[in-house]
Amino acid sequence: MLFKAQPYHFIPATVPHAAQLIHRDISYGGDPRQQLDLYLPSGPQVHPVILDLYGGGLLRGQKSSAKLNPSLRFLDAGFAVISMNYRLNTSETNQFPNQLADISAALHFLVRQAATYHLDLSRLTLIGESSGAQLAVLAAASFSAGVALGTLTTTEVATLPRIQSVIALYGPYQVSAMTQQFQQLHITPKFPETGTSLAFEGIMLNQQAPDRVPDLVRQANPATYFTTLMPPLYLIAGKKDPVVPYLQSVTLADCYQSATQRVAKTLWLPDGVHGPADYDTTPIFQQKLAFITASQKNAGH
Repeated sequence: MLFKAQPYHFIPATVPHAAQLIHRDISYGGDPRQQLDLYLPSGPQVHPVILDLYGGGLLRGQKSSAKLNPSLRFLDAGFAVISMNYRLNTSETNQFPNQLADISAALHFLVRQAATYHLDLSRLTLIGESSGAQLAVLAAASFSAGVALGTLTTTEVATLPRIQSVIALYGPYQVSAMTQQFQQLHITPKFPETGTSLAFEGIMLNQQAPDRVPDLVRQANPATYFTTLMPPLYLIAGKKDPVVPYLQSVTLADCYQSATQRVAKTLWLPDGVHGPADYDTTPIFQQKLAFITASQKNAGH
């Protein structure tokens, strides 16, 4: 069965006891998909912010699903955790890259409501998995470079809060390279339509095979927008991933170092595959927390 035809079953997140206040279905824009859920820890102090972006090939997914569980661990460390919906692509209608306008709208909304919810948007981290990882890195890269993609305006980008760090798990980045990378790794793709117009990446590129539209592939690749202003980046992927080859992350790390003259933090799980299960561990959470803490310390917080 094609990826785009796979049924979607919502499994709710497991909310930890550290979530003292939960605000659900908050509209951050006028579209029905522009809603977010906000989880706050205890205490009157202002909280650093995790904005979590779920994956699903930009074709499916929902806020506060079980994919949020790894980020909800940050509540214990005093972070506010936000799970947002964004507009999805369909086989007939491509929204990409307008999901970046959704991220921008959510961030502008959170800035306006920072006092209400005790949020410190000067300590902001984006975390994404799979296609959510692509959105997280693409947002951080294009926003920091001052580039307005899709329906965004340069004024909207210029007035965004500065993203302090990005954690991206097993994302697709240079999607035209996926087929060759699977061959290099001797991995048979889970979805045989990979690399064609029928794949999630083909739908994202206006229903076209990636090797036919290099300009759109370049637009979708976060590395296109890397500058010295790009925030610290932590890339995590599994070497046995049959959905997105981990070499997507390896190549992105190389591009990051070339553009920023800094080294991205990386973690390659020898037996890791696709999906949160292999990555929702206490040691990996502790590494993510240490990365965020170091990024904020280096930024002067």
